[in-house]
This record gives sequence, structure tokens and C-alpha cells, in this order.
Amino acid sequence: MGSKGSKQRGSKESKDDQTKSSSSRKMETLHRLQHQDVMRDSPAKDGLQANVQRPRELKKILDLRETEEESEKMRVLLLQQEMIQEIGRVLRRRGDSEKRGSRESRQEESRKERESTPEEKRYNPNDPTLTIVDEEDQLDFELDNFQSPRALMSCGHAVTPTSLTNWCRRQLDQGQIFFVCGMPDCDVEWSYEEVRQMALLTAEEMDYFENKLFNNTKDLFNVKLCPGCKSTVMRSDFTNLCVKCTVCTKDRRRPFFFCWQCLREWRGPSPRTDRCDNKDCFDKSLETLKNCPDMTFSDVKGVTGCPSIRACPLCGFLLEHNKAWCKFLACARCWEEFCFVCLKNKKICCETSGLYDPCSSGVAPRQTSIPTLKWEDWEDWFY
Repeated sequence: MGSKGSKQRGSKESKDDQTKSSSSRKMETLHRLQHQDVMRDSPAKDGLQANVQRPRELKKILDLRETEEESEKMRVLLLQQEMIQEIGRVLRRRGDSEKRGSRESRQEESRKERESTPEEKRYNPNDPTLTIVDEEDQLDFELDNFQSPRALMSCGHAVTPTSLTNWCRRQLDQGQIFFVCGMPDCDVEWSYEEVRQMALLTAEEMDYFENKLFNNTKDLFNVKLCPGCKSTVMRSDFTNLCVKCTVCTKDRRRPFFFCWQCLREWRGPSPRTDRCDNKDCFDKSLETLKNCPDMTFSDVKGVTGCPSIRACPLCGFLLEHNKAWCKFLACARCWEEFCFVCLKNKKICCETSGLYDPCSSGVAPRQTSIPTLKWEDWEDWFY
């Protein structure tokens, strides 16, 4: 009985252990499943998944940034091209505008010239000092058709007072000091007296013409600024470099002299024609005349030892012969025509020799002084 009861109890315990073991396994399985659910929904696992996916996302972001940078570069290049094209269009428009402006400027200058004498001046057909002709106005380059009778200038060309005024005004505005006929192949120079009479200049026009003539010719004459007071000084003695300034003499209460050549206060004895005693006082033009080489004419035969540079015998402007053609030159500043060999006026030289012949008086020596246009020469032309 004891053993049988004992077996029954052992069997019952074994069944209970099996039941507990089965329940335990079920509970472990249940806990494991719950743990899996918890881990699946937990932030830690999300972070782990994010850590796994982050390199891929970063790569995508970097790729996107590279694409955006490339797009930005392309956009900048396109903007630069558009700017270049726009600049080109602006420059083309500006060039066209400048061309139009230049054309309009010329038209405006012509208009001002035509309006320079707003009230047309007319010749008196009964004036005995005029040669009235029934011809075309040969200085009416703008085709204004002035209604005044026509009169002949000394060169034989017909003009009206208004067209003559406008033509001579244009020459003065261009810096010229001589009035020359505007017809082709006519190089006749008109004196100011003739222009004044034939153009019927008004008092205002005479003031304008004479002021322009002075301004255009001041470089031809000995007019300079005193180094002491900067006032305008005119040299009366063209052979003396020592010049007195009356303004400085009055202000300083003593005679004030300066050198016309180096424009410093005079030092040394006077009068002198070469230099003062100031250091480095010398005439550069004289140095050029002294050191220039001799030349040989290509078309004038039998002339040797002629300097290649000469000073105009009338105004002193330095000129160089190009060795070709004849031996005569016309000064670019005062228009004096002279022989480059003997330095005489063209008409005087031609009395004894031809254009391509040696001069009867031979070759003039090198010049040791610079000629200056004197007031009497100016007065002869002016009046």
C-alpha cells in the first residue's frame, strides 16, 4: 500500500512538474514574444534603424547638394552670358548713339554757324567800292541761299557778306590766323581789312574776330607770363633776352628783369641774345639747329652742306625737309614760303634760280638765332 501510494504520489508529482514545465515554456514564449514586440516598438530600435539608414540619406543629401551646386554654376554662367550679351547690346547702342550724336553735333555746329549772323547782311548795289556781279554765292556751302547781291573778293570769287562772315568765323574757330578763300585750287589770303569791309562786320563781330585773332596768334609773338607775378608781358626788343616786368618793378619798388628764355630772374650783364647767367639756360631750338645733320636733296642737284632742319625765317618755327621735290617749303605755322637752301623768300629766290636748281647765293649757314615775327610784319598783314 505504501509503495502503491508512493507510486501514485510520484506519478501525480511528475504530472504536476510536466504541467509546470509546459506552463513555464508557454510563459517564456509569451514573454519572448512580448519582448520582441517591445523591442520592435522601442526608440532604441528606431535609433538603430536610423543609424543604419543615415549613411544612405547623407549620400542622397550630398548628391542633391552637388546637383544644386552644378545647377547654381550653370545659372551663374547663363547670367554671365546674358550680361555679356547685354553689355554688347549697350555698347552697340552707345556706338550708334555716338554716331548719331556726332552727326547731330555737326548739324548743330552748322546750325550755329548759320545763326551766327541771325539778321542777313546785304550789300548796297549802289556802293561804288564794290564789284557787284550776277553770280552764285561761292561760299554758301550750306545752301542757305542768302538774298544779298553778290560781290567779288580780291581773288575774283563772288560772296555775300553773311556767307563770308560765316566762312571766316569757321576758320578762326579752327585756330587759323589767316583768312583763305574756300574755293578749291584758290589759296589767296585775304587781309583782315578786306574781310572786315566785305563781310560788313558789326562792332560785336569785329570784337570777336580780333579777340580770336589775338588768341590764335599769341604763340607766334613774344608774349609770355612773368615768372614773378604771372602777368602777361610782351617783349618789344626782339634781340634782347633781358625783359623788364613793370608790375613786379612797381610791387617790389626796384627794377625787376627776367630771362625770356629760361623764365627766371635775370642774372648777368645785358643785353644778350644767347642766354643769361642762370644755370642750364639755353635755347633747345638752337641746340637742334646746331646739331642736326646735313641733308642731300633727291631732286635738287648740286646742293651740299644744307642742314636738315631750319627755322622759318619769319616766325622761327622749326621745319624739316623730306629731301623730295623742290627746295621750297611753306611754314606750317605762319605759311611763309621760303627756300630751304638760302632761306630767302620764295619769290626773291626764284628771281635768280629755278625750283630744282642751286641758289645763286649758295647755301645759307646754320642759324644761330631764332627769328621772331615782329609787330611790323603783323601790321603789314593785318592792315
